[in-house]
Amino acid sequence: MEYLDKIHCPVCGNKDSKEFSLKFERKDFNVVECEKCEFVFIPQYYREDIPYEDYRDEEVLASVRKGNNYIKYRRHRLRIKLIKKFVKSGKLYDIGVGWGHFLHTAHRMGFETEGVEISELMHHYATEDLQLEVVNGNFYNLELPVENWDVATMWDVLEHLDEPDVAVKKAYTMLKPGGYFVLQVPQIDSKVAKKQKEKWSMMSIEHVNYFSKKTIKKLLEDNGFEIVKYKSSYELKLFLMFTVLPWLKGRKNKNAGDGQKQTISNTERQNFFNKVTNIPKFFIWIGLFYHDLIYKILSLFNFGEEMIVIAKKK
Repeated sequence: MEYLDKIHCPVCGNKDSKEFSLKFERKDFNVVECEKCEFVFIPQYYREDIPYEDYRDEEVLASVRKGNNYIKYRRHRLRIKLIKKFVKSGKLYDIGVGWGHFLHTAHRMGFETEGVEISELMHHYATEDLQLEVVNGNFYNLELPVENWDVATMWDVLEHLDEPDVAVKKAYTMLKPGGYFVLQVPQIDSKVAKKQKEKWSMMSIEHVNYFSKKTIKKLLEDNGFEIVKYKSSYELKLFLMFTVLPWLKGRKNKNAGDGQKQTISNTERQNFFNKVTNIPKFFIWIGLFYHDLIYKILSLFNFGEEMIVIAKKK
């Protein structure tokens, strides 16, 4: 099988093509499982360099600027409150800042913040619109001080990286002794992923790594970290954009007699979220109250398709 050529597992280092099995077969790519450590990933054969420097376009930027930043602040406040259970304040470095709303929230809630973002457009928004201290560049190539930060965060980034082990090693060196590494990744052994299998909404060619609790633990512990907490996470914003919107479009196309599969752009997703949340403040406050309540209940019952992992540097 050609897709097994030059395959290697980024978690345990296995390079024996005979020790990988087919996990899921899709039209556009296959997903394999390493038989040594059980890590699930898309083989290197399918991976082309994704131009993350142009990961979003001007249309998406315009849509983001029209969005309600208070809603985004409230969403990220839950993350900061979780981090503060382990680190009350200090220096926080965000790897893969994105638009910057998490880092902005961390700054508002008392942390000294810095970060890196590879996308020029996202970096522009984070630095110009949100006035954040963010470097535009590739995290792998940055020369960062060692043992300088109390917290390093990585939200929905590790699943994109061809060399997640290298990124974890670098996060280890930049943290102070006893510092915390906090990350969120899609969870392949979640109830949602197990039910949807190859149709799981989190499965795409951009998400090349699919961690379970077992494999994320191995990756982190092999690189000097100790897991102190797992937390299931179900992002309601992503649910709206990646589940509700496709369902609505599917029904509309079916009623119109269009049987072709429709693609949904990032601009469409953001515009849909803006439309849903373009309501009076009173209803936003009520909605956010129930959002936080539902989020906590789902996490309590370990229901979510992503997991937040908090690890401490040994």
